[in-house]
Formats: sequence, structure tokens, C-alpha cells
Amino acid sequence: MTTLYIVAALLCALAIGILLWPLLRQRRVSGRWSVLGVAVTFAIVPVAFALYVYVSTWDPEGQQRASEGQRLVDELASRLERTPEDVTGWVLLCRSYVALGDYDRAARACREAWSRTPQPDDDLKLTFAEAQILSDRSSLGGDAGRLVEEVLASQPANPKALWYGGLAAFEQGREDDVKARWSRLLAMNPPPEIAKMLRTQLAALGAAPAEGSVGGAGGPSSERPPSGPTVQLDVSLAGGLSIQQLPPSAALFILARAPGGGPPLAVIRKPPSAVPGQFTLSDANSMIPGRSLADFEEVTLIARLSKTGQPGEQPGDWYAQTSYRPKEGKGTVALVIDQVVQ
Repeated sequence: MTTLYIVAALLCALAIGILLWPLLRQRRVSGRWSVLGVAVTFAIVPVAFALYVYVSTWDPEGQQRASEGQRLVDELASRLERTPEDVTGWVLLCRSYVALGDYDRAARACREAWSRTPQPDDDLKLTFAEAQILSDRSSLGGDAGRLVEEVLASQPANPKALWYGGLAAFEQGREDDVKARWSRLLAMNPPPEIAKMLRTQLAALGAAPAEGSVGGAGGPSSERPPSGPTVQLDVSLAGGLSIQQLPPSAALFILARAPGGGPPLAVIRKPPSAVPGQFTLSDANSMIPGRSLADFEEVTLIARLSKTGQPGEQPGDWYAQTSYRPKEGKGTVALVIDQVVQ
């Protein structure tokens, strides 16, 4: 902090010197100072600091709390190296890393707790599953998804299990399970951000309004304006293909996937008749709260006409895909559906 003030003072002195130099030359020529020029020069410093205070988003107290939290987590990690049999400590370390967004270390910490627990309870199962999913979303189709299913079997009203169970079902193309689990979660009145996301996704899946939910899955509140990075897409069919060739059960899915796979970062579902057409994909279509297209240097954009109407890819589906860099924010991306899933 002291270094920051010293650097700021030196920069202010430099700025004043640069502004005073032409005033000094003018005084040598005219024999007098420009009162207005001198006043403006020395006003630069307080004005600059006032603007900094007004527009700065730096939170020194928040930075201090974050630093203190990181220190405590590091101390816990060091202690567990000396006492590795402390299962409770490993679980706490796992949850701490999740809170800090360090998902790879969270998964490793949970694995330590798991290996030392002969009969893991539902709490440890769900904690371990969450750490794996956040570290590697493809684990939804493996051990993490299996653990979530086990928790749901014994605790069918567990909110976190319902959320991740819905994601696992979506990844595996079990649309009815997605609707059932997320509708049940929505009826529990989750936080507003989660509720809006659930309504949007349920509406995209054609689910009926969840009992007790405000606006319902298909009500006015289900549509959210684009947020974060937005991708404009122009989706069309290649020559030789026709919507009339698709069965009545077909559906159009437009989605963005991370390079590592797993559940889509964002997804839109529309009837096949929407092709050709223009679409906007953004964080408002997110499948995972807190995850943004901006978190990735590159994503894969896919437009798929699912013949079964299921979100999971099936042989015979028509699709198009391309790579996209969200931070570059290019113009409209053209997706011409001309490939068939084998």
C-alpha cells in the first residue's frame, strides 16, 4: 500500500512538472505567470484523486479478507500434510478450495478424504461429486454423476443433488429427469439468480410451470435479456436438406461447449421451424450459475437438429459446429447445418 502511494506521488510530481514547463517558458517571455494556468496545473492532483475515488472498484478491505482467507486455507493444507488422517480437515479444505474457485485442488482434497472413509455418507458423496464436476465437467457422465444419483436415491429433496442431478440427466439426454428434478428444485424457491436460470431452461425444454414458482417456466419472467458476452448466430440448412424430412419429435438445439466437454455453457432450444433464423446466445442461456462464456479463450458453437427432440447427441442428428473466441466478439457467426452424427 505504501509503495502505491509513493508511485502515485512521483507520477503526480511528474505531471505537474510537465504542465509547469510551458508556463515557465511563457513567464520568461512575458515576465509574468499565467494565474489560470498555474491554478489548473495544481488542481490536477486533487481532481485526479477525486476521480480515482469515484470510479475505482478496488476494495482494500475485500482484498484483505481474501488474503486472510487464502492464508488460513494454506495453513490448513500445511497442517494436513503433517496429519493426513484428518478426514474432516480434508473435507473442509475441499470446500474451501471450491469457495476460492480452485477446483482442481478441491477435487484432490476430497479424494484424500474419500480414500480414508470406509463408508462415505451422502454429505461426502455430494461434496466429492461437486468438486469433480467443477474440476472436470465430463465427470457428470462418470463417477460424479453416479454419486449424485446415489444421494438423490436417499435424499430426493436435496437441492444441490437436484441441481447436479439435472445437469447429469441433461448430459445423458434424459430430458424427463431434467424436467422433474429442476421443476422440483424451482418449487423450493431457490435464490433469484438460480430461479431465473431454471425457468429459462425448463421453458426451453417445454416443461410445465413448477408449482409455487413465480411466473412459471413458460411465463413472462422465463425470458432473460442477453448478458455478458453475446454471440449472434445465423443458422441455416445446407442444400439437399429440408425441415420436412424431420419427424414431429425433432427439436433445434443451439449451444456453446467448453473445450473440455461436459454440459453446455449455454443452450437454446427451438422448434425446427426456426431454421433458417438468427439467434443470440449469451450468459442468459447459461446452464451453470456463475460460469460465463468470457471464462474461456475458445468455445465450440453447435447447432443441432435432434430427430428425437432429446438434448443428447444421437446418430442421425443433423448438425454444424465451429470454434469461437468470446473475447474477440466477432460479428454474426454462420452455422450451416450440413453434417450427420454417425
